[in-house]
Amino acid sequence: MFALYTVDQSGRECRFVRSVSLAKPLTDHLTQQAQLRTPDQNGSMPWEMNGEDLCRIVLKQALIGEGAANYKVVIDATYGRRDAILFELCHVWGYSAPKWTPLLLRLCTLCDDGNRPNGPATPLERFELSTQFGSPNEFVHEFLYLQWGYQGGTQRNWGRMGYTNAALLWPPALEHLLGKIGFNRTE
Repeated sequence: MFALYTVDQSGRECRFVRSVSLAKPLTDHLTQQAQLRTPDQNGSMPWEMNGEDLCRIVLKQALIGEGAANYKVVIDATYGRRDAILFELCHVWGYSAPKWTPLLLRLCTLCDDGNRPNGPATPLERFELSTQFGSPNEFVHEFLYLQWGYQGGTQRNWGRMGYTNAALLWPPALEHLLGKIGFNRTE
């Protein structure tokens, strides 16, 4: 689940604002990029977006006029666990083909093992940020894909729901996305 949270003035507490969709803001960004750029010689179009820019777009689509500095786009990966697993979406890299886009998401852990909120209720109304928040050692990465590419697509949504949403990555896409987080191809 994706949600928008506001951060209090102390920078220590987050409060739930609303659930949000990220597929539309990402496909809107991709459509805009496709108007400004052309695909490479492989027929692919690499692009990226930082978390603050994504948050700004989400705020605009939610008709919230405040600055992105007071908000976080949060991924709640709790899924019925007794302790919450919460991440801030920090960066998105895409490797778009004409009709679909594999994505690499960089996530920052928001709660460490010592301060995870308990209870399976999602979304959480509020939570305290970890003292380790934003540590580079706490990055987590996730691969997803959109059913949308630089020439459009079947729908502005994630991979087919009810099926695996794993992105099947051919070598050029995998090399590009892994290269963004410091991995190089070795034979």
